[in-house]
Amino acid sequence: MKTKSKELDVDFIGGQDKPLTKEEQSAISAFIKQLKEKQNKSSKRKSLKTEKELS
Repeated sequence: MKTKSKELDVDFIGGQDKPLTKEEQSAISAFIKQLKEKQNKSSKRKSLKTEKELS
């Protein structure tokens, strides 16, 4: 039987008593940008394949 995972409602990363430093914020934003670029590249590849198949 499959167990259900509980979804957490989290608005922050890290502890509440210590806010993120500028270096941590920039590292996280750079990581997110890289993930988005990878997703965009893969979606472009899929669309090119489907266009070639239609021709």
